[in-house]
Amino acid sequence: MKPIRNLVVFSLGLTLGGYASAATLLTCPSGLAPSFTATPKLPSRLHNEFSGEAQVSFVVSVAGHVQSPTIVSSAWQPVGLSTGQPVGYNEAILSAVAQWRYPPRHRACRHRVPVEFKFQGSSSVGAGRSNFSFEPT
Repeated sequence: MKPIRNLVVFSLGLTLGGYASAATLLTCPSGLAPSFTATPKLPSRLHNEFSGEAQVSFVVSVAGHVQSPTIVSSAWQPVGLSTGQPVGYNEAILSAVAQWRYPPRHRACRHRVPVEFKFQGSSSVGAGRSNFSFEPT
């Protein structure tokens, strides 16, 4: 019984240690820029058109990978005849940001970056092309 208890205590210590290290992450330097970015892919079935900005927070790992991206805030304005709320925009942004890469680091850090998503107009969209502009600002 004692070996099982020791294993449980050890596992609990590892779990709590992981939470403590995540909470003590340093903030990334303000000039940190991605070395690779991916553009969000909105499903073609979406017919709503919005422009706006989303604030995205994530952890940059030692290897430069994005971990745990989350939308902290967003502001969307309809373009043209669109009404209501944008559908699929936040999910597309999170999926794209998860693919970003940063230069390798000595320590992981927490980063928050505003990204701007602008609808470029109602021109026809070709295969693999987007009529959206998506840039970290």
